[in-house]
Amino acid sequence: MIAALGLTFWLWPARPARSDNFVFYLPNARQLVPVQMLDHTRYVPLLKVLSLVGTVTDMEEKRHSLRIWVGTNRLDLHDGDRKVKVNRQDVGLENPVRESDGAWVVPIDFLYAALPRLATQPIQYRAGEERMFIGDVRPLTYSANVSPIANGTHLTVQFTDPVTIQTASTNGQWVIFLGDKALQPLEPQMEFQSRYVSGMRFDDQDGVPKLIITPGTPGLNFYPNVSGDGRVFQADVTQPAAPQPAQAAQAGPAGKPASPAAGAPGQQASGKAPAASSSPPGAGQGQAAPSGAAAPAPPPPPPLPVVVLDAGHGGQDPGGHSRDGVTERDLVGALADQVRSSLTSTGKVRVVLTRQGPADPTPDERDAMTNLARPVAFVTFHAGDLGASPAVAAYTYEATSAPASLAAPNGLFVPWDEAQQAHLVRSRDLAGLLVQQLARIPGLGTRNPDEAPVRQLRSIDAPAVAIELGTLAPSQDAAALMSASFQTQVANAVAQAVTALVQGAH
Repeated sequence: MIAALGLTFWLWPARPARSDNFVFYLPNARQLVPVQMLDHTRYVPLLKVLSLVGTVTDMEEKRHSLRIWVGTNRLDLHDGDRKVKVNRQDVGLENPVRESDGAWVVPIDFLYAALPRLATQPIQYRAGEERMFIGDVRPLTYSANVSPIANGTHLTVQFTDPVTIQTASTNGQWVIFLGDKALQPLEPQMEFQSRYVSGMRFDDQDGVPKLIITPGTPGLNFYPNVSGDGRVFQADVTQPAAPQPAQAAQAGPAGKPASPAAGAPGQQASGKAPAASSSPPGAGQGQAAPSGAAAPAPPPPPPLPVVVLDAGHGGQDPGGHSRDGVTERDLVGALADQVRSSLTSTGKVRVVLTRQGPADPTPDERDAMTNLARPVAFVTFHAGDLGASPAVAAYTYEATSAPASLAAPNGLFVPWDEAQQAHLVRSRDLAGLLVQQLARIPGLGTRNPDEAPVRQLRSIDAPAVAIELGTLAPSQDAAALMSASFQTQVANAVAQAVTALVQGAH
């Protein structure tokens, strides 16, 4: 339970929202590593990074080259090279290694291309993020939503584990400090369709994890509350009450008006502040919301279960294509969006997409995104030659005896190679429900669920199924597969099957 449910407001000193750091989360600490720009590329100091994942045992430096040992692992670098050697094996980088002012620096892509091979403990990292988790660190995440209330909106943030929360107002925004837990946001930036709360973003670049809430208009009141043993943060964001007539303001003690609500960004609240659980560095003490504020809203229902949808390919990888120019990337991307809409409209699940827009996450990045969300179901979409058209097939994972090809040395950079094994029964249940629903679509060819060694299913720690649409082939047109009516029918069928699995109705 959070030590103080009455959340304290401070006037937090103005500071940049981000600093140029990379954050490393360790089991009992977190470290900020400075990032420098060289030729429009972001670099981090090599020795600082290596010290976080192991012990540097020896080092040989020559002109424009460096050989260094981390434990028993050997790393060779040459100034200006776009590759390094780890235990005498080449590892390619997107940008060159540099020697800058007598210190060796490596580009950010070194962190996920080479560092896991040198580490003496597990590493979790999602490309494009500003943080890395080292050792036995299980980051938590959160979901958020807003709902209308009288004269305002109700914001709810639900965390996967308890957090210690304090709040502040600064520079026209509200800040929720999240204690010392490691977090990996699924959606670092959220936008809300609300005139009272326009957005929320995660920031930890100064070493203090926090959520920054942007109000829709200035001068709003902010009444926070914490429940669920620290798993749920709520706030009522409302318009200030209309000014009272002058004579009412001069009334005696019996008719004394209530104090205005506290928490408007940039304003100090009135009244004495209750004790707070902790204060982040540099924060000044302020006051809390007044006791005359509206009663807190009842506790929200439990967090909605998460369903992850994975549209295959993406970015510069179009996948397969048809005679009339339809690509697998665009076909399954559109279908995943339709399924998201159908699932969201049920109000029974929250949906996470592994890719949107031009993104093309790697298989490991999709695994990490999925498993961090702790979903109740995972569906990956693909398209190929199924003979008849339109047709659909559903596959569950078929384990092979071959070793996992993506396992790093010492088995440290884990792509959850065995994760799906524990969910095969429920995965088959989901596949059966999918085929049952899809078979009801007139003119759509279906077949019994099958097993296949699908890479994207192997590492998913949840019931997982691959859906393949067909036929997508260079010898055939695919206009029928892209039609809005067809995709809506398929999306509704998938949503009904997934919902049935979540509710246990099978």
